[in-house]
Amino acid sequence: MKKFLFAFAVVLILLLILYLSGPKPAVPVLSYEMKTLPLTLTTLEENINRTEQAVKEIKKDNQARIIWADSLRKQKTRYSMVYLHGFGASQAEGAPVHTQLARQFGCNLYLARLRDHGVNKPEVFADLTAENMWETARQAIERGKQLGDTVILIGTSTGAAFALYAAAHDPSIKAVIAYSPLIDFYAEATVLVDKPWGLEIMRQVMGSEYMEFTRNDSLQSQYWHSRYRLEGLVALKSFIATTMTEETFRKVKCPVFLGYYYKNETEQDNIVSVPAMLDMYEQLGTPAALKRKVAFPEAGHHVIASYIRSKDWENVRDQTRQFMEEILQMAPSDIIPKEMTTIK
Repeated sequence: MKKFLFAFAVVLILLLILYLSGPKPAVPVLSYEMKTLPLTLTTLEENINRTEQAVKEIKKDNQARIIWADSLRKQKTRYSMVYLHGFGASQAEGAPVHTQLARQFGCNLYLARLRDHGVNKPEVFADLTAENMWETARQAIERGKQLGDTVILIGTSTGAAFALYAAAHDPSIKAVIAYSPLIDFYAEATVLVDKPWGLEIMRQVMGSEYMEFTRNDSLQSQYWHSRYRLEGLVALKSFIATTMTEETFRKVKCPVFLGYYYKNETEQDNIVSVPAMLDMYEQLGTPAALKRKVAFPEAGHHVIASYIRSKDWENVRDQTRQFMEEILQMAPSDIIPKEMTTIK
């Protein structure tokens, strides 16, 4: 019996060594060095447009771009806004809330396109890493700083995680508006994704090298990826595991708006973890008087600020506007311009 137990223990130790020595992503090395872009605003826009036009695979209306507060003058505004979309998504994930808020408050708006997003490529996300995905978010914030004296970050899901990480390292950021931030995934099994053999385990479970989705209509197919390589999820989980920590949240001092879908234990966000969001909210270094959390029980979806997927996006817009008025002390126009009530 003793020999059996000894042999069993040896086998377990060997299996543990084999598991721990398995392939896993390296801990990402992330930079937050902001550069001052020696460009006029006209040149900045020309560079953005030229860069996006060079990517032939970009799907219609997925390109990064500037939405000017005054398209005739194209000048710097007191506040600029940067919208950072989520994983596998595009700027439409926050539309029309981001454009309506920017117009209401007279802000230039930069709509980012994260690395390898919004394109028709068969092997999309195969080369995605935490570093190169974050780098495009950092560059977007850099551009936003050129567009306004002070920048407000708006993000959905992964984009909101990028915004929080940026705010932890940059005290000049005016505020973070976080819609359904990806602090952790809803599915507990994702804890294995960035661990040894994580990619191989996913391939076995999925029976494929790809994550695939059935999109309900042409708009979802246009603005969200329907298929991408599993390597992208490893990169995403690696970023989240490294950055979405209490240490990060304590460093965030700016005003924060947290919006999320939660109605009850059954009807809630099933993409990202609501409890993780609420823990993050409590751990923020932001004074209590400068932060606000709002559940949107009628949103019906993880994507709460999009006319394509949310059933309550107008309320999301209005609650965000109230935060900007009351907490940020920003003065909006009296009404939403008529043309902004039309969904495009």
